[in-house]
Amino acid sequence: MLPEPSRIPQEARRRLLEVLASKGKVKPKDLGVSRAYFYQMRKGIRPIPDAILERLLEAASDDDLARVPFFAPHVDYKRIRGYDVDRLVRLIVEWARANPASAKVLLDSLSTELERLGLVGKAVRVTREHVEEFKSYLEARVKSGDLDPETASDRLRYLRLALEELGYVLTRQNLRSLVRRLQAEQPGVADHVYKSLRLFVKEILQDRELLEAIPFPRTRWSTPEAPSWEAICRVIEALPYASAPRAFLLLLASTGLRVETAYNLSLESLRLPERLVWVWSLKRSKRTYFSFITQSVAEELSAYLEVRRGHLDVLGRSSDKLFPFKPRSLRQTIYQVMDQELGYRFQLKAIRKRVAEHLSHHLSTLELQVLLGHAPREVVEKHYLLRDQIEDLRRKYDLAMSHVPCLGGGERGEA
Repeated sequence: MLPEPSRIPQEARRRLLEVLASKGKVKPKDLGVSRAYFYQMRKGIRPIPDAILERLLEAASDDDLARVPFFAPHVDYKRIRGYDVDRLVRLIVEWARANPASAKVLLDSLSTELERLGLVGKAVRVTREHVEEFKSYLEARVKSGDLDPETASDRLRYLRLALEELGYVLTRQNLRSLVRRLQAEQPGVADHVYKSLRLFVKEILQDRELLEAIPFPRTRWSTPEAPSWEAICRVIEALPYASAPRAFLLLLASTGLRVETAYNLSLESLRLPERLVWVWSLKRSKRTYFSFITQSVAEELSAYLEVRRGHLDVLGRSSDKLFPFKPRSLRQTIYQVMDQELGYRFQLKAIRKRVAEHLSHHLSTLELQVLLGHAPREVVEKHYLLRDQIEDLRRKYDLAMSHVPCLGGGERGEA
């Protein structure tokens, strides 16, 4: 028995429409829509409403439904075992008895094709309890400092998106189909869905067969071009003094921190007397130890802290975050100034690339890796945590950043 129309996901509806349209069983006039609307439904541009879904189900045979992974488990195969099917089975059995070696090859090939169509193989139904367990797992990793809150939010959001597309039923075939379709249509979404599904299947379902079925979306990402110091400084100078967006941009430009790391900095991580940003995040990936700020930036951040304190007093609340504002509001303000001053936008994460390239001319490879979080933890603990060692590294950093005007240097630095 088929589920209620409201519980049938759009991807299953689209696949059914594609099956019926390819056979010529339904046309725009049959559904009461224009050719353009019909095309948009087939391509997934427009959703397929319940009324049209009911017409599709009326036109679909059991064989049509069996070709759609979502509907396949609901087909009553006993009802369609007619004379022709039984006769075909008898013919195959007789042929197999006479050709046992060839029969095995046929069976393997047939099993592969049926699995590709989603008609056989393992099917795991995901429940609300599974999703809640995954949510608790992510919250635990965030609490332990092993996962950024924003990344955890993305993992949960894209998992739910994938489950809606798949009708909360996971098979080898529909997992492969979903990731490959998204890879062709929305490469960025495909990458997020891949990571979310793999983490969910590995940690919650713990199903090796399904895990191996999720294909890696070979997405070619274009590396964002590093903005020039002139462009970065123009944006900084156009922002109001000691404002949160300006302080945030100054911090990115002086430290080269990852954007998400800067968003989540605690107040105590900023050590103004030492001109030090102490993060010491030891995640499996994207490690961060510490970085420096220039004297000019330290003075402006000190002024920002006064503005921040007044802002929180007006709101009547407290926060241990250095930037207790919505990340989106900070980004929007910065991008608006980019539009006004530059006429174009550069990605905030590309500032890290500019800082790394700039420091590479003044620091050794190992020293640069320490500030960027790429060096092994054991090396940092052994060679870069004593006061004299930090002071020596800070002197080299100050010399490098003295060439950048908006960070306290003289003439404009290199592009």
